[in-house]
Amino acid sequence: MALPSLNGMRAFEAAARLGSVKDAAEELHLTPSAISRHIRALERNLGQELFERGFRQITPTIRGSYYARSLSEAFEAIWRATDDVSLAEAPSHGRTQRVRVLCVPAVLNLWLADRLPNFRRRHPSVDLEISTSGKRANFDLAIVDEFVYKAGPALTLLIPLVLTPVCAPSLLEGPMPLRSPADLVNHHLIHECETMRWKRWLEQEGVLDTTPKSSTTLDDCTLIMREAINGAGIALADTMMAQDLLQQGKLVAPFSARHTYPAGIYLHQRRSIGNKPGTGLFQDWLLSEVEDHKRVMAIG
Repeated sequence: MALPSLNGMRAFEAAARLGSVKDAAEELHLTPSAISRHIRALERNLGQELFERGFRQITPTIRGSYYARSLSEAFEAIWRATDDVSLAEAPSHGRTQRVRVLCVPAVLNLWLADRLPNFRRRHPSVDLEISTSGKRANFDLAIVDEFVYKAGPALTLLIPLVLTPVCAPSLLEGPMPLRSPADLVNHHLIHECETMRWKRWLEQEGVLDTTPKSSTTLDDCTLIMREAINGAGIALADTMMAQDLLQQGKLVAPFSARHTYPAGIYLHQRRSIGNKPGTGLFQDWLLSEVEDHKRVMAIG
């Protein structure tokens, strides 16, 4: 069969990758209605729907997901080949290389920030611009947290969420001992946004009554860690939240048990950056730091 319209393939790939017709329109400098028309034309050409459409939500079908992933790989190869050719005529030695990075606040404040001086020493010509809010498509690289079922082909898993209870060392010497996970419900538990993470973790440890003596729900991971350090209660932390504080002795993990949660920290690379100077350096350094984190925290 003849290949469909390139405009239709680009519109569909961007909408599937970004999970939004509106965001695809912004990336391709078109209107949302134009994106929708291109996708509809592509679906007519292929003889089947590529999206399951809901209220303000689009989800690729099984075949749509396969097609989107294949198109993403093809477009990425084209972008990289084009950048290789164009940069060959324009060396950037001695010039400042600006890299725009979006990073979820928990990862930035509790893990990445203390590692950035090491990157700057190694690559003084790279000028980092780091933000904690904004649209992924507006940044060269985005370090984001996402549920597994929502993570599309544009996201590369850096590390899964591996959760374990952490608390101040003083709690281990308090009047309520922590001999087994069942003892946790006798303490003040600190929840992140909702109570499901603690409930799921306790049930995985065979604790049937998961209702704690008392609890607090907070939506800021840095505040959660401060509360735990100050002895206000026990937090359920992922390894990136906890690594440095555990190594510094400000927190302890009373149990060796750790369980994964169906979410993770992902890396999103903006389409069209290709071999943009500096971006590859930061990405390679980041991946190396993540691998070191996995080794230190014994994550397979």
